[in-house]
Amino acid sequence: MSFKHSLFTLVLGVQPLIYASAADNPSEDNALLSTPNTCVALRQGRTCYSDITFNWQVNSEDRYCIRRADNSKPLHCWERTLRGEISIDFASATAQSYELFHVTTQQVLARSEVKVQWVYTSKQRKRRWRLF
Repeated sequence: MSFKHSLFTLVLGVQPLIYASAADNPSEDNALLSTPNTCVALRQGRTCYSDITFNWQVNSEDRYCIRRADNSKPLHCWERTLRGEISIDFASATAQSYELFHVTTQQVLARSEVKVQWVYTSKQRKRRWRLF
């Protein structure tokens, strides 16, 4: 048996195990992706503004909503669908987490975080006393 043949057999032997583990846990199919997932502001502490697009998918049709993790009010909801997309105006000086949740059970199915980064960090300037 050649090296290529044994490697091919090894890969084929492992591949069904990977598919079986993904099928055993259906919650792995739930996803919430934010694009972009990082907002860049000019200076540290300033509010960052960006248009963020959320794409989500689940494995069963029902009612789903997206909300900020620190707010119970939904940003948008969908009925009888497996996937959706929404664009929002992001404005924050700190990172924000978002959740995809099932409307009936209020169960959080997936989370996504939009991070905030800065081009320049704020540095404390030394204050000098002036007489004039």
